[in-house]
Amino acid sequence: MKVLVTYFSQTGNTEKVAKSIYEEISQANDVDLKKLDDVGVEDFAGYDFVFIGSPLHSANLAAPVKKYLANIQAGSNQKMAGFITHFSAAYPNQDMEGFTEPIKAVCKEKKIEYKGCFDCQGFLAEALHEPIKTALNLSDEAWGEMHKQMTGHPNEEDLISAKAFAREVLN
Repeated sequence: MKVLVTYFSQTGNTEKVAKSIYEEISQANDVDLKKLDDVGVEDFAGYDFVFIGSPLHSANLAAPVKKYLANIQAGSNQKMAGFITHFSAAYPNQDMEGFTEPIKAVCKEKKIEYKGCFDCQGFLAEALHEPIKTALNLSDEAWGEMHKQMTGHPNEEDLISAKAFAREVLN
């Protein structure tokens, strides 16, 4: 099976998950690992299965990922799965469904089989700590706890879960 693992990453969190997925599935598939900027929308049709990764920005997929999805040229019998990273320790399942809606909508429109989405906590870029703390109106204590929860993610357990997700959706 010809598989593409592509991603947009600014802090390295989403890239770590992409590399983990690539490492797992490249053992039994013909797999390309590429940053989103290195994949033309016309290239998309050449793959049987595409994993696409994005950080969450303001509770949405990153703008470059949404733009790419809107312009892809699908092939026949394709499948797609997403993977996202975020700074929150946990999102309720109903929220996760909303975050993946742009991927689902493109799959439905372009007749691509949607196979699910993996989510993983990541560490928020230092430059965003104070603006996020302020926007969420968090006390120093509450922010300290949130900071402690995100430190070290994605960790080894997260990456093992990403590999398991990849195996599951490819079968």
